[in-house]
Amino acid sequence: MPTEKRQRQKEGRQRRLEAQRKVQRRRQIIRRSIIVVVIAAIVVFTVYKIEGPSTAKALTAQQKANQVAVMAGCPASPTTRVNTLQWSKAPAMTIHKNHSYDATIVTDLGVISVALDAATAPVTVNSFIFLADHRYYNCVTFHRVIPTFMDQTGDPTATGSGSPGYTVPDEYPPKSKNPADQYPIGSVALANTTQPHTGGAQFFIVTGPEGESLPNAYTIFGHVTSGLAVADKINADGKPNVPGVQNSGTPPAVIHRIFSVTITPIG
Repeated sequence: MPTEKRQRQKEGRQRRLEAQRKVQRRRQIIRRSIIVVVIAAIVVFTVYKIEGPSTAKALTAQQKANQVAVMAGCPASPTTRVNTLQWSKAPAMTIHKNHSYDATIVTDLGVISVALDAATAPVTVNSFIFLADHRYYNCVTFHRVIPTFMDQTGDPTATGSGSPGYTVPDEYPPKSKNPADQYPIGSVALANTTQPHTGGAQFFIVTGPEGESLPNAYTIFGHVTSGLAVADKINADGKPNVPGVQNSGTPPAVIHRIFSVTITPIG
């Protein structure tokens, strides 16, 4: 039978061993943390040296944008598909042409408020409200952004090729006497494939003169009433338009996202 003294010595050794193991574990954790920080610093420094300071800043800005998106309930990566919602035909008309509707678009950079034009584009507005009510636009990216032109969004696949499974008929605005005023800054218009009646869910916000002078081949279904500065911030993180290059502006230098679209009937 072990004596009480031997038992105390044994327990003392066990306590010392456990204390040593705790110290070793803490050292390992600290060592791993330092390694992670050093690797991150090396990556940023390497990007800075190879690509220049603007790319390093963009990397940091994208990380910040992603963090905000995650806190809003979106996927960590902006390239992750956010929904698979599809419909075989456009929704039945549920809005009134003589009523007003506002859309509140919450993004990672702030809120953009849009007055929807149900009087001149009732079918498009009806579709937009239907999609918003079904949370189709939640966590969708601004996948194509061209400075001095526009911010394009509305594709849950983040590729520019996604659709809700249906299209709506064109509701083009009349041709402006001054081509430079066809789509005033702040206009919200439905994107299409350049072929008739191919608009679906993707839309763009006009932010500059290149967008203002587009031919009248896109349905205007609203205009920004507040938050144009937010659209401008998104636009500043785009990529320049390259003549003759299809899908210029994709992907933007920093990919921003819509968190939600809420519709409010007015009157």
